[in-house]
Amino acid sequence: MSEYCFICTHLLTESETVTVDRGMKTLINASAERDDGYSEFLKKQKSVTIHSNCRKIYTRKCSIAAAIKRKREEQEANTSTGSTVSSPPRTRSRSSDSAFCFKKLCLFCGNKLNEELQRKKSLDRRSKICQVSTLQFKHSILEVARTRSDAISKAVVARIEFDYDLVAAEAKYHQECYTSFLKPTTGGTVGRPKDEATDLAMQEIFTYIESSNDCQFTLAELKDVSKILTLDNRTIKLRLKLKYGDKIIITEKPGALTFVCLINSHHEILNQSWSENKKN
Repeated sequence: MSEYCFICTHLLTESETVTVDRGMKTLINASAERDDGYSEFLKKQKSVTIHSNCRKIYTRKCSIAAAIKRKREEQEANTSTGSTVSSPPRTRSRSSDSAFCFKKLCLFCGNKLNEELQRKKSLDRRSKICQVSTLQFKHSILEVARTRSDAISKAVVARIEFDYDLVAAEAKYHQECYTSFLKPTTGGTVGRPKDEATDLAMQEIFTYIESSNDCQFTLAELKDVSKILTLDNRTIKLRLKLKYGDKIIITEKPGALTFVCLINSHHEILNQSWSENKKN
């Protein structure tokens, strides 16, 4: 059982808790309506222990409706800001999306992703190409785009805002373009809410893990991955468990390093590494 509430990510000991088993379907439906990415995690659980108050707010119909309305208003405001008066924004965005190939073009710069060419380069000269792996990635990128008012952010919004599941579309991007997109366009600090910054920082960690040839990492190593925000150990461990579930093992020993291991990919990674070494 997790020691954290998946809704607020705080320790269960900080407030009164409840163990949900028969009400799992209600939590799953609430997550699906909110489109917060937790529904897949919940479907794999027989029960979860969460804060009582968090559960009430999370499943309350008026709270869900308010969250949906807020998201819709933000999307409409963003569309209005990034559009011209002469043409309906939804029509133009859909037309732009239909012509954009998420598998072959970088989500941010729009240039071709030549993975074969990158593999021929030496490791120190390769431009890392990553694939979107979470539903939350799209929402986080839209939040960053709202803090910018440049041509790049408007182009990214036009590609991803309407109807696209970036995971299903197998969307890809250059790691350096992603890092550049997260940087402020002025000398100041981008004013993202803390939760959004956490989402983006964890996306960097997920990308690092899934694009690595290794299956085992230290917690200290993962903590140093993010260039956006320094996350605490508790948040990293919780988010890893929420995303990977029983596919991940976190080994902790007092006074020693904490190790994170993806167990399902272990043999696949070893076999791939062995084959590549034989070829060389």
